[in-house]
Amino acid sequence: MKQILIVTLFSLTALMAKMPVSITTHSYQEIVVKNKSGKKVKKWVPVKKVVPDDIVKYVNTITNDTDKELTNVKVSDTINKNVVLVKGSEKSSAKFKTLYSIDGGKSYATADKLFIKGKNGAKKLATVKDYNALEFTVNKVPAHSKVDVEFKVKIK
Repeated sequence: MKQILIVTLFSLTALMAKMPVSITTHSYQEIVVKNKSGKKVKKWVPVKKVVPDDIVKYVNTITNDTDKELTNVKVSDTINKNVVLVKGSEKSSAKFKTLYSIDGGKSYATADKLFIKGKNGAKKLATVKDYNALEFTVNKVPAHSKVDVEFKVKIK
């Protein structure tokens, strides 16, 4: 039984390594360093340790190793309860649109269509503090190329 399981895992790993489309995610934190002239500048480095009020940037790289252009590629990200999305921080190296979720990614909509119940029970427009997932749709990923989509969060 163990031999079959090991073979299955190796086969799955080999299959995944040959997949023509992949998405990888990296996270970066913003730090302030001094450049050669002694001036303070901001720089993005891989996340090591963050504290409240730090900004973290998540970069999803879509790699298309096929001979065909991909269209309407979706990338979803969860927004942890210990962070808040930085409004307007969504960017891409290609044309894209972003939808947001307030129900953990069960459904997505544009920001102007997301409502929550206020303290008095009345419906009110959700804000970035209410978002717990977002979904990018990249219009086109050319053959044999990469496209990045990114967003920033602030640590609570």
